[in-house]
Amino acid sequence: MWGRLLKTSSLPLLVAGFCSSQVPRLPATTSSSIEILLPPGFSSDRFFVRYLVTGGGIGGWIQPRPNVSSYTIRMTNEGHSTARIRAILYYPGCAIQTFDLPVSDQGSQQYSFVCQSLRNIEIAGTLVRSDRLYGRTVRLEARYIARWAQSFLGLDDEILTFIPIGEIAEISRSGEFRLPLPDLSQDPLAGSPENPGELEIWARESVTERLVAQLIPEGLKLEKTRMGGLKIQSRYPSEIVFTPCGTNNLQVRDAIGFALRPSRGDTCDR
Repeated sequence: MWGRLLKTSSLPLLVAGFCSSQVPRLPATTSSSIEILLPPGFSSDRFFVRYLVTGGGIGGWIQPRPNVSSYTIRMTNEGHSTARIRAILYYPGCAIQTFDLPVSDQGSQQYSFVCQSLRNIEIAGTLVRSDRLYGRTVRLEARYIARWAQSFLGLDDEILTFIPIGEIAEISRSGEFRLPLPDLSQDPLAGSPENPGELEIWARESVTERLVAQLIPEGLKLEKTRMGGLKIQSRYPSEIVFTPCGTNNLQVRDAIGFALRPSRGDTCDR
């Protein structure tokens, strides 16, 4: 699940940007910032940050940028005091990190992301009922749904935080795929029983990049979640059968232009 907008507010406005040698600086009396430093050699456009300033209900995601060494989150104060900034950070192959830092009305500070490597595991699956994709060519990706993020960031329960993990997988003509992803059971945050979360697999259309269906795992012996995901485990069965569940905005038209209405079986069956 990929988002809902945060509620607007008259409190300070946050602007997330990227670091370069030409970043303009706001007057010291009106701004503060957090600079997140990336390890050398990291592909900056794969870095994930979800943040929120407590007390203001203002936050968001950084916009990924290629070929940068850091990201800067700048905050314009406008006469209001900012209490803390909280953030969730992730880079593929590394454990999830969080920080909770006080932010003064002036000045800036730095936070260095240090990768705690996780071993890779693999989900081997077979896609059935591919007719539910209406002939679309899709690629598969995994998402970690961090249900503990709402309380950490101070968000409404309805606002979910999802983190893209693993690599993109292609589906063979016979419907088989292999999806590599990090072993989140060894992640200090995602693997903790106190932090609820789950793994979901989604199909993204290759041409438009739109998410078109969630893949629902089938089988009595699977550790499934209520929302059609997989529980966090150190290993998964050698072969899992998945059925596509189309998103609500999935609409396909025939060659003449008429909309193809989904059949009764094209909605989520859970």
